Order: sequence, then structure tokens, then C-alpha cells
Amino acid sequence: MRLSDLARPGDAVALVHDGRRTTYRELHDDVAALAAAMRTDGLAGEPVALLLPNGPELVTAYLACFASGAIAAPLNRRYAPPEIERALRLLRPRWLLVHADRLDVLARVDTAALAGVRLILVGGSRPGFESWAELFRETTPAGRAVPPQGDAVVFLTSGSTGRPKGVVHSHASALAMLTSTAEALGDVTADDVVQVFEPLVHVSGFIATFATLLAGGTVVLYDGFDATTYADALRTHRPTLVCTHIDVLAQLLRVPGVCRDWFASLRGVYTGGDVVPAGLQQEFRAVTGLPIGVGYGMTEAIWLTVQREPPLYRDGCIGRPVGGARLRVDETTGELLVAGPMVMSRYWADPELTAASLVDGWFRTGDLAERDADGLWWFTGRIKDVIVRRTSKITPGEVETALAQHPAVELVAVIGAEDPEEGQVPVAFVVPRPGAAPPTADELTAFLAERIAAYKIPARFHLRPALPLTPSGKIARRDLRE
Repeated sequence: MRLSDLARPGDAVALVHDGRRTTYRELHDDVAALAAAMRTDGLAGEPVALLLPNGPELVTAYLACFASGAIAAPLNRRYAPPEIERALRLLRPRWLLVHADRLDVLARVDTAALAGVRLILVGGSRPGFESWAELFRETTPAGRAVPPQGDAVVFLTSGSTGRPKGVVHSHASALAMLTSTAEALGDVTADDVVQVFEPLVHVSGFIATFATLLAGGTVVLYDGFDATTYADALRTHRPTLVCTHIDVLAQLLRVPGVCRDWFASLRGVYTGGDVVPAGLQQEFRAVTGLPIGVGYGMTEAIWLTVQREPPLYRDGCIGRPVGGARLRVDETTGELLVAGPMVMSRYWADPELTAASLVDGWFRTGDLAERDADGLWWFTGRIKDVIVRRTSKITPGEVETALAQHPAVELVAVIGAEDPEEGQVPVAFVVPRPGAAPPTADELTAFLAERIAAYKIPARFHLRPALPLTPSGKIARRDLRE
């Protein structure tokens, strides 16, 4: 199977979006025409920047890049002009496909960053831009097969300094990501309907969408999230699988009228990115009758592990490897190293970072993990998040797990803050459980004193209505630090 393959040509429904149904035949024809235009312009091996919302056009653009040998380079639609400019200067794309609703933002980008870029407009017309519709007039015959190790896609992620990193996946590693995702979700088939609200410009939305299309299933695609719309979609489209963020699942439980029937069509609910508190697991199962399956992975390598029914005696279970992934721990640092067919090939235009991150075929995750006697892997924290308090090391995840056991706590995040006397101290951000009296700092301190050592107890507690999230759905710890 190739990355550009559609497993179910014909009149079966591939995409449902904004009231429109796109069949596999329609999608196949659009992809073939757009890929022909890309081949005519000699885009094999060249980046094509995609500043598009979730929808058939973005799916078509991805698949056309894969078929033609161009490199798909999705851009976050929430980028401000300076961020778009940095991305363009890093990638140097030949084409930029942009939706009309981003033209006001693009107008504030330095024109030098757009020099030599072919500008193609989706959803409107504007002088200086070519029309998306005009691209579909090409009839160039299919080109040569794209080599498996050729670059397929580059995902931009923010590093600890805020400078974008370009994570490059080859056709082989991207296909391995999709097949391992399908395995992790319980073997996606042509009978599955998968609901996707996550942006396709991020790896979470990408793998859910294209793993489903490779299997011949139907993707119900939305652009943007709110809990009421998500709940309405569950009742309207009756999906069989969802793979979404922890925060989404927590918000669903707060939608008025939530009941088991909303989830009756689902055979699986999955998440990843952050530890799922046992309390949320228990509440979700009580309401829906379903466990939250958890997995582990990152933009550089996903999926790596899965656990479909996590044990509740301890938070952080990420399960067993899938898709040929191999995991081991660095004996000196405790860092988790991973290898397998789904690992990225390199970072874009950054050989130094590539060499530091990929060592003898093993990717350094920056995470801490351990394997128990039964062969289950457990996430225990991130190396960069370890807090050193008067020389004693504290893993935020351990404190978060203890706090999450409090009956009035819905979600929690713990970070390290500089302290003139102790070096660093843990600080906790707590989202109270709806309907419960907000816990006081003294109450939380006393609760933790029964569960963890005194030096691990946070120096400060901040109550918040919600926790900030990154575009990929993880807790934005940098925002909390700021």
C-alpha cells in the first residue's frame, strides 16, 4: 500500500463535512487532477504550504502531494503574521494554498517571505492569486512511483524556545504512523465512521483522518471544537471511533443532558498526549459505559503504545507497543528511547538537532517512563519538567496523580517555579470539579500530606476554570510558567 492510496474507490462515502458528502470516487478524481497540476509544475521534492481549514480541500491537497511527490507542509491557521513568516522562511515552499479567510493575516506578512511562491486561493478570488478551481484542468498522466524514503510531510511544532521545528516524515514512516494508528484503534475497517474535530495540520487530526481513509472508512470532519457541537455530532453521525484530547472528553461530561445513548454507536474512545486521571476514567465509564483507551506518541513518532482498558490503581499507563515500535530506557538518565518504522526521518534544515535527537536509530523522546513486571509501560514525566527543590528531584506527574485523587479536583497541572531559597518549587494549577466546593490550599496541602513526601507538596495552588492547551491538545505548560 502507498501513502496516496484510497482503499475503497467508488460511491462509498469518504468524507462528511459541513453537510456535504464526498465519495471515494470524487475524492480520487480530485486528487488525480491536483496531483497532475503539481507534476506539471515540477513539485516533486518541493514543499507545498497548506494554510487551509479542515475540509475536503485540505484532504485533497495532502493526498495530491503524496501522489505527485511534493512535500505537504501544513501551517497552523491560528498563526499570527510573524509566525507565518517564520514558517515560510524556514520551509521555502514553491506553492502556498491559502483559504480566503486567512487573506487578512497573509496581507501582513513580509512580501519578501512570499517571493517566488505560487499563491493559490481556496474559497474566493483576489488579484494576485490563482484560483483553486483552475488547478483541476490538468491532464498530465501519472508520474513515476514516489520512493518510500522520499519526504512526504513536514509538521511544524514549537520547541522550548518557540522556534518552529520541522518534523519530516518520509512516505514510509508516514504510512507506518497510519498503520500503527489503525492497529492501536482496534484495527480500523471500511465499516468504521470516525469523528475528527482535531486540526489536520497537527499529527493528531492527520493520523485519525488518513488511517480511516486508508482503511476505506468514513471521516466525519469538523473545523473547530465546542462541546455542544461535538455532542450533536455524536448523535447525528453515530461514529464508531473517536480519538480526541482529554479536555474534550472532560467537557463532554459537562454538556447538559449527557447520557449513555450519545455514545452507544462507539466501539472505542481513545486519547493521548497527557495522563488521564483515574477520576476522569471512572466518571467517563460511569456515564458512557466505555473506558478511555490511552496511547503514547508524538509528532516525531506515533502511535507507539496503546492500552485499551487502563488500570485505575495508578495514573500514567500507556500500555504495550504497537506497529513494530520498540521502547527502551536510557540507564543513565531514565529517558525513554523509541525506534520503529513510524519514527521521523529528520528535522527540516536542522542537522544538529537531528543528530542530537536520533542516535543509532533511536529517538530521544525527552520523556521518562518505566516498564512494570507485566510488560506494561508507564509514563512518569518529562526530563525538562523535573523540579529540583533543594537538590531533591520531583516529577510533576507524581504530584498531579496525587492531586487528581481529590474528589473536588477535575484537572491539574504542576510546574516548577524559580525560588530564591529553594531553587525551584512545585506550583499547582487546579480546575475544580463542577458542582463541588472549590478546594482551599490548606485542604489540598493536608490531602497531599497523606500521599506524598512533604518536599513534593506544591508551594502554591492556583484555581483556574480551565487549563491552557497547545494546538495539539497537550497542557501548555510554558503558558502556565509565564
